[in-house]
Amino acid sequence: MNGIDQDLEGGRGGRVGRVGHGGPDGNHRRDIHQSQNQLQSDDRHSVIDDDDNREARDLDADIGSGSGSGSGSGSGSGSDAGSTHSDANAGPSVTFNDDLAFSRGIREMESSGLVDIGNLATWNASSSKSGFGIKELREDSPANYWQSDGQQPHFITVHFTKKVTVERVCLYLNYEADESYTPSKILIMAGSGDHDLVEVASREFREPLGWQNILFKGIRYDNLLKCYLIKICFLSNHQNGKDSHVRSIKVMSPQNNTREAFDEGRCIGFTSVKLLSESVIR
Repeated sequence: MNGIDQDLEGGRGGRVGRVGHGGPDGNHRRDIHQSQNQLQSDDRHSVIDDDDNREARDLDADIGSGSGSGSGSGSGSGSDAGSTHSDANAGPSVTFNDDLAFSRGIREMESSGLVDIGNLATWNASSSKSGFGIKELREDSPANYWQSDGQQPHFITVHFTKKVTVERVCLYLNYEADESYTPSKILIMAGSGDHDLVEVASREFREPLGWQNILFKGIRYDNLLKCYLIKICFLSNHQNGKDSHVRSIKVMSPQNNTREAFDEGRCIGFTSVKLLSESVIR
């Protein structure tokens, strides 16, 4: 019995020893366990990779849709074909459509009951580069512009032969195309002539794109400016530029006032010095 007991104890000890010391059975079980853990780990990584890919695809789709909608909004309100405008909220760059912005702005002004009366005035500039004068400024195209050619401040005068009613002066500027040529600060003066001009509005711009509306709130009870002469002074440019680019200027008047002028036959006034001097009772 003692021998049998010793054999049994020895057998148990041998089996325990084999399992505890990495015998064939222990190694096999451990290998299976490690393989299962590896498969589970691979499955988890596979799920994570799938989730990342899915998120990346969703992000690409969002960027694609955002870019599409951004381009649409840019085309609706932009101003220089081929230029781009970054919007921090939109993310991707937005194409700025110059022609569309120009025409859309004019339509919005006309739909507000305003009409451009600039064709009734005589325009002059303090200086102009050859081929970039008042003619180019008055053409209804954002591709053309007036460029000054002298010392600052530059100015443009708009002289009417009769007193007119002005609701706003609109300037079309494009910083992305003109950069340091883009005005950063302007001053508008008005009166009956050069001798009595007074400041009626001032404005500072920061990288402007499109139509910039200068209103005359507080000038009169009806927020309308009545004058013969408007002088637009360009005091400074972006990046300390010397000469200025302005792509269009519109002098907008309420349409009902223009109709009354037509009805009364006052739209085209006197042009000779003699008749002008006798047209007002002093």
